[in-house]
Amino acid sequence: MGIDASFFQEEERSGFLVTEKRKKVWAVELEILEQFDEVCKKYGFTYYVHYGTLLGAVRHQGFVPWDDDVDVVMFRDEYQRFQEIASQEFCEPYFYQNSYTDQIFWPFSKIRDGRTTAIERSFMDLGDTFHQGICIDLFPMDSVLDGVNEQFLLVEEIRRLLWRMVSDPVNVLTEMKNGMQFILERDFMLEILRMDQKLRFKVFEDFNESHFGETEELNYIMSDMRGWHSHYVRKEWYQETVYLPFEHLQVPAPAEFDKVLTRVYGDYHKLVRGTTEHEGIILEPEISYREYFKRYL
Repeated sequence: MGIDASFFQEEERSGFLVTEKRKKVWAVELEILEQFDEVCKKYGFTYYVHYGTLLGAVRHQGFVPWDDDVDVVMFRDEYQRFQEIASQEFCEPYFYQNSYTDQIFWPFSKIRDGRTTAIERSFMDLGDTFHQGICIDLFPMDSVLDGVNEQFLLVEEIRRLLWRMVSDPVNVLTEMKNGMQFILERDFMLEILRMDQKLRFKVFEDFNESHFGETEELNYIMSDMRGWHSHYVRKEWYQETVYLPFEHLQVPAPAEFDKVLTRVYGDYHKLVRGTTEHEGIILEPEISYREYFKRYL
């Protein structure tokens, strides 16, 4: 790993004190990102840094000083293919974590380093049976409503129903028994509802892949499903890739990164000190989560 020892020295960036420990967390994430990049190059996958990582690359040439994670995205079609090879490519100490490989259910992926600790409060009860090393996040980008393709309204309606069948099957069955009418045929819905949750989720993912590219707007669709603040981006902004400095690495970004960041953050050049979404997570870059549970939890 090409990180000079001076990287770990405590320093002030943009008025924020970056500690040696935060630097060590960053270093773990940078190493995972390097491993991820190698796998993508091996198979010809295209990915882009996104969210705070893209913001950091453009504005800070590295991490946003008060941030402590790495976010990357893939278009849905490539993401589906990546999932097929990821588990075999990320071996100890790394682990490819998604709804198919671990005892958790979420619609994106993480690549973790098992030599480290990143314990979230909501998963603390799972202990070391659940992979809780420092990670980078990989999000699929799906087609979403663009105001042009009105037929995609039907796709959106089916997508939301399929997601409910994955995440809330009991209530869907109750509504069916009470005579509620759905856009999908009853027998087809019952066939899906009889499946294991992982298989139901595969139906959901395959449906999204089958409709990828039908609109000009993209998003991580769980932002919509869960009612999060969400900003769609244009597919055309990703037609070309540029490489931007990110600490000691060069990372891929959409050539129209200015439009992407403006859509997501508005005036992104203005420094706004926020909190990381990882606030409250136990982060230890020099001890494995298994050892941490043994010692302290």
